[in-house]
Amino acid sequence: MRHSLQSAFAAACLLSAPVIAAKTEATSWGKPGVSIDQYRTDAITCGRVGYYTDVSKTDAAKVFRDASGQLETNEADLTNATGPRIMDIVTRSARIVDSTRPQERMKDVGNLMQARIDHCLRGRGYTRFKLTATQRKHLEHLHLGSAERNVYLYGLATDPDVIKTQAF
Repeated sequence: MRHSLQSAFAAACLLSAPVIAAKTEATSWGKPGVSIDQYRTDAITCGRVGYYTDVSKTDAAKVFRDASGQLETNEADLTNATGPRIMDIVTRSARIVDSTRPQERMKDVGNLMQARIDHCLRGRGYTRFKLTATQRKHLEHLHLGSAERNVYLYGLATDPDVIKTQAF
């Protein structure tokens, strides 16, 4: 039982990341004159910078570590517990998980990782721009990771008019 509650806690933390990502504003990065190969290379390189960011010393990591310790302590007697005692342990564990506010913590971690990516792209001469409603609508019809989507975004990213009028 202890492992299943800790697994549920970890799953709640991990599953909140896509929800957070889905709520982000539709933006992209551009640099007029960049080749498609360089565009892809820069995207991968900067994406890796964000992905490999050490988040172990963040406030979120501290909260998750503390909560994990509290869960272990709380659930240590679970194998010997019966009836109402089990419910007390489960209720206390649920409160521990809720008090960590995992979605907020994951958002904080995501923001830190995104800031590292943004810094990398700016350092390579890219400009962030906001997609228009029409551009976002067009993207909705293109599968994530598809060649068509990549070519469409590349076309926007290298268009000097898009960068000039939609940059922020």
